[in-house]
Amino acid sequence: MTIVGILFLICLWLRLDWLIGLHSLKRQRASSIYPWRSGNLTFYDDGIEWMKTLELDCIQAKESICISFYIIQPDEVGRRLFTLLKERAQEGVHVRLLVDALGSHKMKKWLKPLQDEGIEVGMSRPPIFKGSLFALQRRNHRKIAIVDGVVAHIGGFNIGREYVHLDPVLSPWRDYHLRFTGEGVQDALMEFEIDWKREFDETSRLKKIDVAEESVEKKEKMTSKHQIVPSEPIDLEAFMISLFNQAQSSIFIGTPYFIPTKAVFSSLIKRLEEGIKLTILVPGTPDHVLVQPASYRYLRELIDCGAQVFHFQNGFYHAKALLIDQTLGDIGTANFDRRSLLINDEINVLTDDPAIIAQLLASIDKDLEHSVLLTKEQIKANGMVDVTKEWLARSISHLL
Repeated sequence: MTIVGILFLICLWLRLDWLIGLHSLKRQRASSIYPWRSGNLTFYDDGIEWMKTLELDCIQAKESICISFYIIQPDEVGRRLFTLLKERAQEGVHVRLLVDALGSHKMKKWLKPLQDEGIEVGMSRPPIFKGSLFALQRRNHRKIAIVDGVVAHIGGFNIGREYVHLDPVLSPWRDYHLRFTGEGVQDALMEFEIDWKREFDETSRLKKIDVAEESVEKKEKMTSKHQIVPSEPIDLEAFMISLFNQAQSSIFIGTPYFIPTKAVFSSLIKRLEEGIKLTILVPGTPDHVLVQPASYRYLRELIDCGAQVFHFQNGFYHAKALLIDQTLGDIGTANFDRRSLLINDEINVLTDDPAIIAQLLASIDKDLEHSVLLTKEQIKANGMVDVTKEWLARSISHLL
């Protein structure tokens, strides 16, 4: 068999593996989602301020700290958090730490030292090959923190020096994150428990932690309506399309990676044809080589149909945000790519709270001020190198 034939068979196997795995995953999903809740939300777009708040919440913990992040870097920022968590564990606070096995692979050498200090640590979705590459590609991309069942954090920030503007290439880092109290905390905690129990059998040292009664504040004090939206048990692809369909005037998409599925892309084209204004904000400086080439063919067609596409120029844009008619916002962990929309474990927060929407709008306007409006000519493939990059990126777009 020739090399070409072998490569063809490998590509065929990978494609079939993806389709079979995706079909199986969709069959496992249920149709119910969490209801709208009442609570109080705080918006963050600066990693330093958000990290200070997270640390303060952990310092004030009396009973429990549950933390799940795609990436925790064992750098000076991560080690500072480790020290804080060890101190709280030594003082009797029940601390559980869950990280993605690939995203946080540098943390492996820290597992035993943390466990020795009384912290329960888990590596989510370990990359163990069981006959399918699809399963290996499924990552726990969530960023959740819950303290005492009273306070929860969900958003785009991970833990590491780049997220607090210490990376020499990608700083300043732009991201959006939410802290909330009230009824929605129980849903965030439920999702953490689901992820935790998936990684451990019934003999593991699990301690049931219920949402504290004090987390359900007086109704008159809970001013923010919001909904926790996990990637399971719902279909994020269908959820995004349903939000697009609600738009009466405008759609804003902020994402570090724009590689939509066919259904999502078709929905955006349709909305443009119906007169809806579409604005897309993506990084001008990518953090992966093939991410931009993979997005360009979609962005060119959207620009042709009237969309405005901006490249962020002042640092790295990592925020994951969707804004419908400047009245309904979605902030969380899901990127606008096939991996997030189809296979990753993600979690978002949907809100129509006017105060949060106003803060989100102000942050978007600030980011657009540091961006340039793209033309189709600026992102077209020029020469064999660009064409090759786009072809390669397109062929593995579901992996990016």
